[in-house]
Amino acid sequence: MERSFEIKSFTHHRFLKNKHSQTIFSSFFPPKNPLKTEYLYENIFLEMKDSTDDIICLHHNYPLSKYKKAPIPFNGYYLILIHGMEGSADSHYIVTLAEAALKAGFGIVRVNQRGCGEGEGLSSGIYNAGNSDDIERVVKYVYESISKNLILCGFSLSANSILKYLGEKNRDYIQFFSAVSPPLDLKNACDHIDSLKGKFYKDFFLYSFKDKLRRNIIRVSLQKKEQALTAESMFDFDDYLTAPMYGYKGALDYYKDCSALNYIYGILQHGIVIHAEDDPLVPDDGFKSVNWNKLPNILPILTKGGGHIGFLTKKTHDIPDGRWLNHALLQFFAEKIGIFGE
Repeated sequence: MERSFEIKSFTHHRFLKNKHSQTIFSSFFPPKNPLKTEYLYENIFLEMKDSTDDIICLHHNYPLSKYKKAPIPFNGYYLILIHGMEGSADSHYIVTLAEAALKAGFGIVRVNQRGCGEGEGLSSGIYNAGNSDDIERVVKYVYESISKNLILCGFSLSANSILKYLGEKNRDYIQFFSAVSPPLDLKNACDHIDSLKGKFYKDFFLYSFKDKLRRNIIRVSLQKKEQALTAESMFDFDDYLTAPMYGYKGALDYYKDCSALNYIYGILQHGIVIHAEDDPLVPDDGFKSVNWNKLPNILPILTKGGGHIGFLTKKTHDIPDGRWLNHALLQFFAEKIGIFGE
C-alpha cells in the first residue's frame, strides 16, 4: 500500500544521538525563559464555565511591534500553545516556540491546563486527554478578547486533545493548527508507557500526579484519593481517578471516547502533524495507521529521530537555536498565512 505520509531524515545533535537524550535533555537543562522579563505579558485567570468553579491561568505575550521597535511587524495571528501531560505554560517546548514566534511577528497565548503551572491550586480536578470543553473555553475567550486569527498548537497529550477537538465538529474560530507527538490511540500509548520500555516515564508521571494528590492540588474524596495513590500503572490511575472524574465507566471507556483516531477524519482546518519514529513515550503505530491521503489539508511528517518533543539538531543559520521543531512549525504557519509563498 502506498505510504500516505512523508518521512523526513532528522539530523540529531551530535551529543544527543538517541531517543531518550532527545526527549529529556531540555527538561534537565531547560532553556532560558525570558517571556516574563524581556517581553510584555499579562496573566489571565480564566474561570471554566462548568460546575467545578475551576480557574486556569493563561499567559498573554503581546506581539513585539505593539510595544517596541521590532524588525518584523505583527502579522495578525496568535498562537494558542497548550502543554502536554504534567507540563505547564513554562515547559521548554512552549517557551522556545513562543519566543521564536514572537520574533517572527506572532502574538502568543500560553495555556496552563487545570492544576498546572501558575494555575496550581485554582482547580479541584485535573485535565484529561479529550478536554474539548476546556479548549473551547480558551479559544472563545481569545477569539472574543484578543484576536480573531488563531492557530492552535498542541503537544503530546494536548496534541491528541486538539485533534479530537477539531475533528468533533467544525470549529470556525481556528484557522490553522499543529499537533506534535500525539498519542492518537490512547490505549496503545498507555500500554506502551506501562510496559518495561516506558517505565522511566511512567514512574515520573505517576510520581507527579500522586504528589498533586498528596498536596491537595487534585481534590477528591478520601476514598478516591487513597485508591489513586495505590496505582502502579497509568492505566490504573486513569481507571481509578481520571475516567470517573469525567463521567466515564473506566479507563477503557475514557480512552475509546477521547482517542483522536476516532475524530481525525473530521478535521477541516489546514494543519501539520509531526511525530518521530523513535518516540520513547508514544509508539508510531497510531500515526502510521492513519490514511493521511484522506486528509489533504494536513501535512503529516514522520521523522527518523527526534524522540518525544525533542528534535534537537545542530545550530545553523536557518536554525540558530538548534530547535528543528520550532523552525518546521513556524515555516508551515508562515506559508499558510502568506508571509512567503508555498
